[in-house]
Amino acid sequence: MMKLRTSRQYIIMLFCSMMISGCLTTHPPVNTLRYSLPEAETPTDLPPATDPAPPMLMLAHIQLADYLDTDRMVIQLDDVSLQATRDHLWREALPEELRRGLRNRLASRLPHTLISDPVTGQSMSPPRLHLTIDQFHGQLKGYAVLSGQWYVQSPNQPQRQPHPFHFSTPLAESGYPALVRALGHDLDLLSAQIASQLHHDVTQ
Repeated sequence: MMKLRTSRQYIIMLFCSMMISGCLTTHPPVNTLRYSLPEAETPTDLPPATDPAPPMLMLAHIQLADYLDTDRMVIQLDDVSLQATRDHLWREALPEELRRGLRNRLASRLPHTLISDPVTGQSMSPPRLHLTIDQFHGQLKGYAVLSGQWYVQSPNQPQRQPHPFHFSTPLAESGYPALVRALGHDLDLLSAQIASQLHHDVTQ
């Protein structure tokens, strides 16, 4: 009798273990698609070059909110809920996707400035652009949102002045390709803000 009860308990425990494992196992993607931010828009109102030796601007580490530090696209379901997609992914992890997209856009808007990644062992430290991103996702109501703040750290100006930003672009149509294009437009607006402020600081 005791042996039969022990065997029955073992079967129940094994069944529960299999059920839990099944619940925790995610199903493989059905039709995975990867997306890349669109190319930078080329502005037509660029200021003329004034310095034969181009200045340098380093794009420092981009700080992302924890929920964005992934290769999955994120959708805001309502005013309090966010969900990462399973089958719609960035081509690279989002930090690298944003770095490349912002670097190309700044290079397009600041053609007389050398935009570079941090270089170790550099004797002269050029100004560094620091960026914090709190939002970079789609909303079910049909918008792409980008928000955060940025500042430039310079050896000549140790005081940091943060510049907050918040952009919201409506989707031209439904679907993830339209969301990626709208997020790219948000990044266009951010690069325009940064370039305009840097140009203003130089001319003061």
